[in-house]
Amino acid sequence: MRAVAIVNRTARGARGRAAHELEAALPGGVRFTDSLEHARGVVRAEIQRGRDLIIFGGGDGTVVMGLALIAEACRGTGAPEPAIAVLRMGSGNAMADAAGASADPAADLRRLARGEGTWRPTPMIEVLGVRAPFVGTGVDAQLIEDERAVGRVVDRVVDRIPGAHRIVGGAARYALSIALRSVPRFATSARAHATVTNRGAPAIEMDRGGATGRSVPREHALWSGACTLVAAATIPFFGFGLKMFSFAGDSRDRFQLRCGDAGLLEILRRTPAAFRGTYFSPNVRDFLCDRATIELDREVPIEAGGELLGRHRRIDITVTSPVTLVSLARAER
Repeated sequence: MRAVAIVNRTARGARGRAAHELEAALPGGVRFTDSLEHARGVVRAEIQRGRDLIIFGGGDGTVVMGLALIAEACRGTGAPEPAIAVLRMGSGNAMADAAGASADPAADLRRLARGEGTWRPTPMIEVLGVRAPFVGTGVDAQLIEDERAVGRVVDRVVDRIPGAHRIVGGAARYALSIALRSVPRFATSARAHATVTNRGAPAIEMDRGGATGRSVPREHALWSGACTLVAAATIPFFGFGLKMFSFAGDSRDRFQLRCGDAGLLEILRRTPAAFRGTYFSPNVRDFLCDRATIELDREVPIEAGGELLGRHRRIDITVTSPVTLVSLARAER
């Protein structure tokens, strides 16, 4: 098997001793990238070498950008897309969770180099020209936008304190952004109003027990309300271990759509259930769809795979061709 690991040098565990351990796990097959343009050149070169497997080291944003670069390179060369695997090295690790990646990237890389893991097709969602395993607007995208804003302030302060970067990492920045910006904004500001319309095959309504037996025809509204969260996913996880999409993967040609207008107290109270994959509520509606449109009464941030895609009032989301994901999940060992 012709494998290569492409590691985002800004990711956690991509420097020093950890970087050397990665290089030892796949001798001659680890590439560290410093920017999007650098990664573009590396991906193009590895596609031209005919790699069977590209292993991404980084968070969900690294994977989403990597998928875009793979598609670009394969269109340019006519080569088939290789399989992908993911090392747990980011702050948001939904793809790593879906792939059963452990907390030891070097050990996982050794296993992948030995040909271990289960290769399986995993559908993706296309939104605004980007392929991703999940997309959302509401509290998730707002958290990312707030983290960027707070992070810039924190970085300016931390840069003046020797050694502070080792203490104030990604998790600390998210905690600060939630406490200082996201929670106050959510508690005091009116949420955007969202209307979600089915644009494809009849959407299957789901609840705690599975399919309800009801469906929503094409061009009919699926949900309308104050937007706490409107999100779609083809994998169960939503970053930070949240298992928000219990029905993702139930159908290979559909994504799970989750729409909700829960308030702050419900979100805080039900957070443990969200980590277990058991968060269901009268304020949350679930569907299996292949295409839908989200329309909002004002521009709001949109995220796909943990990457901000700007602010928009309307987005179309569509299930698209799968990628081959190599899973190291314990259940498959």
